[in-house]
Amino acid sequence: MKKNWKRIMAVLLAGIFIAISLVGCGNASSQDIGDGENTDTEVNQEEQETEPAETDAGEGQAEEADAAEAEAETVVSGPKEVIIYFANWNVYGKGAAGEVASIPWEQITYINHSFWAVTPDDGTSDSSFDWRDGGNEPRTAFKIESTDAETDYLDETASSVDPALPVNHFAQYEHFSQQYPDVNILIAIGGWSRCGYFSEMAYTEAGRDSFISSCMELMEQYPWIDGIDLDWEYQGGNMDGERRPEGPDDEGCPIWGTADEDNANFALLAQGLREAMDAAYGAGTKKLTACASASYGYTLPCQDWAAAEPYLDYINIMTYDLAGTWAGMTGHNSGMPDVRSAVSFLLGKSIPAAKLNIGSPMYGMDLKMTSVVSDAIVGAEIEPTRPSTAEVDQTLIREFKDLAVSGYTVKEESGRMVLDSEFANEGTGWHFVFDDSVKAPYLYNDDDSSVHYGWYISFEDELSLQAKIDFIQETNLGGIIVWQCNQDSAERTLITQMGESLITP
Repeated sequence: MKKNWKRIMAVLLAGIFIAISLVGCGNASSQDIGDGENTDTEVNQEEQETEPAETDAGEGQAEEADAAEAEAETVVSGPKEVIIYFANWNVYGKGAAGEVASIPWEQITYINHSFWAVTPDDGTSDSSFDWRDGGNEPRTAFKIESTDAETDYLDETASSVDPALPVNHFAQYEHFSQQYPDVNILIAIGGWSRCGYFSEMAYTEAGRDSFISSCMELMEQYPWIDGIDLDWEYQGGNMDGERRPEGPDDEGCPIWGTADEDNANFALLAQGLREAMDAAYGAGTKKLTACASASYGYTLPCQDWAAAEPYLDYINIMTYDLAGTWAGMTGHNSGMPDVRSAVSFLLGKSIPAAKLNIGSPMYGMDLKMTSVVSDAIVGAEIEPTRPSTAEVDQTLIREFKDLAVSGYTVKEESGRMVLDSEFANEGTGWHFVFDDSVKAPYLYNDDDSSVHYGWYISFEDELSLQAKIDFIQETNLGGIIVWQCNQDSAERTLITQMGESLITP
């Protein structure tokens, strides 16, 4: 990958961040760090905000973390997990493709239904920021509720996929859970924009107990629910402290007390939920997972995953959103150096490899270059806002690739997806390139007469996914997570590749 001074500085800063992580995160109170909000304002999806991460992250990683990864590198056969996030709001924009009935059930092992949220259950509605800033003690009664009750369980309109079923997600989950009993269906609570009450809730034993009771009531009401996915983004904050809301639909993520307390309270929450589920259903029957950032120099040092790990079935590392407008230049959204570094960081904290899942984005990160220089696309200066507010999913990416004047084809060989051939036609327009140094593809447009001129899109394809599959098998990781299922192609091409390679290798 081409490097410039910004990339070199990012690598150097990564080492500094890791060295000061305990000081920078562990002892800063929420009152002291409340003004240190994340300056990133570009939201890729409703719940997944880009956050600063190091480009060329494979360089400058701590030696002990690299050693931990090397120790874990042993080829292990056997099935892995394919965990998809299913967004409840997609039924509005994607029609049949947004229904539970569209999920490729044969190719997955887990569904994280997104999202439910934590809310006060005492008649108040003040944000945790306002409640704390008013000098109040933390509230002690909380509950979980759907972010969209209509699509989750109220809408009785007939499904466009199977008119015998209602269109609402819960009715379809009940139906398909009987056909696919080995697929675990979890309720994902939180997400980027719905983390505003986690810290306050977890601060007291009574608050944690109320949350746990609400989760248990939901699982009792809907027996097909197989567990809970905690998407607290993120306990302990980041190197800048807690995160203030970044828009009217974002709750932010406050820290009630100190970052150390936040991490301890997260572990207590996980422990309490694990113990309650095991007591009610038998040890290990219900599943408990949690999401983790992939930013090993900005967010990961502020979380104590070792404390919570004993109570979790999996830790889902969101190895995407690693490029964005915040960087000031184009980069790879989910390149393998960043993936390896995030995994190495957690292995270095004694997290078992088999409990770690890495992420695969079905969306493309679109950026707008200020100028187009064909031999300096990666690392090019970009405009401060993304070129489109529309979703760049696999269907749109395929349309752009079909128009490309240069690119490559792939083929299956011995059960793996490999490069087949490259092509280069005359003229300007879309080009797609596979950066073999980081195992990541990107698209760009150099036609100055096109509305897409200057566009750059970092995305996932069969080759980059194959690199992740290889890495999972080589290092004996738990498996892979997908953000999000509905953004894959209509044929669910990439998720099918995951299932055929990981579930039945």
